Parts: sequence; C-alpha cells; structure tokens
Amino acid sequence: MMEEDEAQHNENGGMMRWLITYADLITLLLAFFIVLYAMNRTEQIKFTLVAQALAQQFNSNSIVGQSPGPSIITGMSGTYALSAKQQQQELETLSQLESRLQSAINQAGLANQVAVTSNPRGVEVSLSASYLFAPGSATLSPAAVGLIQRLGGVLKSVPNDIEVAGYTDSTPIRTAEFPSNWQLSAMRAANVVYVLSRVPGIQPARLSLAGFGRYHPVATNATPAGRAQNRRVNIVVLNTLVGQVAIGNGP
Repeated sequence: MMEEDEAQHNENGGMMRWLITYADLITLLLAFFIVLYAMNRTEQIKFTLVAQALAQQFNSNSIVGQSPGPSIITGMSGTYALSAKQQQQELETLSQLESRLQSAINQAGLANQVAVTSNPRGVEVSLSASYLFAPGSATLSPAAVGLIQRLGGVLKSVPNDIEVAGYTDSTPIRTAEFPSNWQLSAMRAANVVYVLSRVPGIQPARLSLAGFGRYHPVATNATPAGRAQNRRVNIVVLNTLVGQVAIGNGP
C-alpha cells in the first residue's frame, strides 16, 4: 500500500513540474508583449507630437488637430518655435509675397512661362526651362537673367531662406559638359542661384540649390508638351520652420 502511495506522489510531482515550466513560459511571453506594446506606444506619442507641430505650423485641419500652444520642431542646431501670432504674421507675409511675384510676372508678360503657387513649404515660383535655357544648356539667356533679377527684387523684401531646384525631362543627355540629367539640372539651379546672389539685398546665406534630374515629374514624359512642363527650375521661398530644418539656419 505504501508503494502505491509513493508511486502516485511521484507521478503527481512530475505533472506539477511540467505546469511550472509552462507557467514560466507564459509569464515570459506576457512580459515580452508588454515590452513591445510599451515601445509601440512611445513611437506613437513621438509621432503625434511631431504631427501636431507640423499641423499647427501649416495651419491645416489634420487628423491630429491643432494645438493651442506654440509649434516646436527640434533640429541639430536647437529648438525652433513660432507662436500662433508669429505663424499668422508669416502666412500674411508669404501671401503678400505671392501676390507681388504674380504681379511682377504679369507685368513682364510671362504668365504662360512662370507659375506662382503656395504649398506647405512656402511660396513656389516655377519657371519653364525652355524660356531660361537653350536645349541641353545651363547658360541663362539675357532675358532669363533679367527675369530672375526682377524676381529677386521682390524676394529681397522677405528674410526667408530660398531653395532653387532644377528638373529635366526623361530624355537622356550625355555630353562632355553634362554626363547626365543630374548634372544638367544641378548646374541650371546653380546658375539661377548665382544670379539671385548678385541681387542687392539678397544675402547669399539664404540660398541653397538642388538638382533632381528627370525625377519628380509634374506631367507625362510621353508627349512633347508634358516633357516641356517637366523641364523647369523652381524657386521656393521657404516658410521659417521648413527653412530652419532644411537649411539649418537656426537661431
């Protein structure tokens, strides 16, 4: 009888050891998923903070809503903030700048060659490369230089940073001067920047350039009209926060 009791006890003990191991495994899995959830919540909070700042700066009705406090973005050179009043003042300033640029273009009779628009980054002036340059060239025509100087006379009225970006169509280029569309688009942007830098009142430190080659088209490259639209140079007057983060001209 004692032998049967001992055997039963050993059998029950083996089952208990298995349950303990199983419980340990479930506990570890639970802890693992809790850690994953906590990490995910941290990233969501970071994203929400950034999205709120951007939504307020751009004055948009986004899904995260608008914060009543100042808009803040942290960059390499410090923390940038604009109060609601400063943001409204800048919106009004850029709106007035857009109107003055459009007026200058209309007076020059170039409304079909130059377009002025507003977007979340600031005010964008898009110039047709067909008007500025000869095919495959980055040398500005005399008329193009005069137009850029005229635009520069308007741009000097605001302190915002200015980004100049060059674009081409998809037609390959391979010359001694320009081995690819990358070089062509970048040199076209550089020559526009050079003319702007010579306009009295425009500080060269405000200027930057980019070359995007055939990429980021605004129309199809399958037609001559579409390729003409894609060959362009954009002058973008950046709003304060975008300029501080993109160019690094922090306080």
